[in-house]
Amino acid sequence: MLMHFSKHIRVAFFLVSLACALLPAAATAGSTAATGTTLTRAERSLLAEVNGVRRAHGLRPLAVDPALVRVARSYSVTMIRTNVFSHGAMGARLAASGARGPAYGENLAWGTGPYGAAKFVVRSWMNSPGHRANLLRPGWRRIGIGIARGTFQGYPGASVVTADFAGR
Repeated sequence: MLMHFSKHIRVAFFLVSLACALLPAAATAGSTAATGTTLTRAERSLLAEVNGVRRAHGLRPLAVDPALVRVARSYSVTMIRTNVFSHGAMGARLAASGARGPAYGENLAWGTGPYGAAKFVVRSWMNSPGHRANLLRPGWRRIGIGIARGTFQGYPGASVVTADFAGR
């Protein structure tokens, strides 16, 4: 599902929802990986928001998975570079990441200024049935977050967010 915020808002913010976040782990070779797995301040903020929402709903917090961080960062950078906002070959990408499944899910978001901030992103996901289901899935155990910044869809200073989930 694609959401577009008010035309009166100078900033565009889109969300893509997965109708089904469960993908069997496919055995594929290769990996798209960025270097380093220490979360940035923005990524830590998003993790705190995600885990806060999960705790508020009686769910365990998600642990950071370095393989998922690498693939999420790489994909956010790819979306900025190609100016395309889409899940693309999500199943293959996540299965190739080296992260343990057997199930994977993904939430994407982008925005500028306050619309790219962690609180707004998570609030928007919670207001979207598919994204909410991903955030509150009891079987998720691990998460990887990647946030890339740059000009996206004609908006300078945009934050493009990928949150990848793994578990059962």
